[in-house]
Amino acid sequence: MKSANIKKYVLSILCILIGLAIGLSRPPGELTVESMRYLGIFMTAVLLLILQLYPAPLVALFACVAFVTFHVCTFPEAFSAWSGDTMWTVILMMIFATGIAKTGLIDRIAFNIIKFFPATYTGMVVAIMATSTILSPIVPNSYSKCAVLGPFAASVAKANNIEKGSKAAAGLFCAFFVPAAIHTMAFLTGSAMTFVLIGMMGEGYSFSWFGWFMCCSVWFAVNLALTFLFILVYYRPKEKLNISKELINRKIAELKPMSSDEKAASIILILSILLWITGSYTGLKPYTVAALAFCAMFLKGIFTMKDFQDLVPWGGLITLVASLLSISALLGVVGVNHWLASVAAPVIIRFVPNVYVFIILLCVTTYLLRYLECTGLATLAIIAAIFLPIGAPLGIHPFITLFADYLAMLVWNLSFHNPYYLQAEAVVDGLVTHKNVVSMSYAYMVIHVLGLIASVPLWRYLGMC
Repeated sequence: MKSANIKKYVLSILCILIGLAIGLSRPPGELTVESMRYLGIFMTAVLLLILQLYPAPLVALFACVAFVTFHVCTFPEAFSAWSGDTMWTVILMMIFATGIAKTGLIDRIAFNIIKFFPATYTGMVVAIMATSTILSPIVPNSYSKCAVLGPFAASVAKANNIEKGSKAAAGLFCAFFVPAAIHTMAFLTGSAMTFVLIGMMGEGYSFSWFGWFMCCSVWFAVNLALTFLFILVYYRPKEKLNISKELINRKIAELKPMSSDEKAASIILILSILLWITGSYTGLKPYTVAALAFCAMFLKGIFTMKDFQDLVPWGGLITLVASLLSISALLGVVGVNHWLASVAAPVIIRFVPNVYVFIILLCVTTYLLRYLECTGLATLAIIAAIFLPIGAPLGIHPFITLFADYLAMLVWNLSFHNPYYLQAEAVVDGLVTHKNVVSMSYAYMVIHVLGLIASVPLWRYLGMC
């Protein structure tokens, strides 16, 4: 234990010394002393995150404190994201999803969709994928979707004697996990992370529900189709399986009559979706709709103050996201993004001739960085800091850079790479191990890039590249 602590402190000091060396360097070009201090603190934070010496939320928070301490910016600038609409949209979306899941409404929707599909292995794969996809724009929380569909997939396998750890079992797992954790990003209300990405784009960028889906539509179609084909080709069992309908009917029969909370949640859900979709006409922002939904849930008693304190991850995810948003915003404040763009422009023109090469380079860099950095969101911030300025001279919209970056970050080549994967594996009662489903992650790496490349003509039509 003592030697481990010594190693930790030595590495920490080395990270700080590297940061100091950068921060005290003479500013090149149009950079200022404050810019160099920013880069020094940023590099120290990056190294600490990669080495996993301290919890990621604390590292990001300490970086914001250091910006104020060393006069890089003012306190309001360093903590701007904490009071911004992006951060509160994330919080309110989490509350919304938690409240809906708490009533049991998600279970009722899921099982009543699944019952319409044929009782074959292919039919169950289609049913689970379809249900997970339908739930995506309704429930802005991948954990909630996995918590419902994971146990069901495990029950289907158990009822039909599908062996744990088999390819057939892995196929059922991937059928719910990939749409719930990844394809859900095609919908503005599919995940709170969509609003984080919009926040990272900077001032002046906004999307309607239909506008976001339009930008993601080709990527979504390619990923959904190729994921389905991969599951059927790679994970299909050799012997024909006849899936029992009794399990589905029993699950539906076990559902209790709709409680008053569930009825209220269904009304709140329907109205919220309608208001999100029609936001460009009504002028209501997503955070306004989410706030109204929260108030309605609170007044009905669906969501309580205890839930507000216990179920919202204030100390972990919220701190990390808010701090990383602030760090990203400061790139523009201290002028680092403009400097990087000017320095990178000659190299870009020579070695990155078009958006296709840019996309491939970005994704490959993200995939490689994921083996070094394990928090995920830190990878998002690092890649964004590098590639947003690089994309500017090419006329690439920040949406493309951040969307490609975040979705590339969600691989699960190592089990701890993707927090959604860890939760999904935990709720399926040993149905799969990481070894059984890592092939889907490798396939997704290719599928994701193909989806992005296929989207380029649409993005050009929309004037985004």
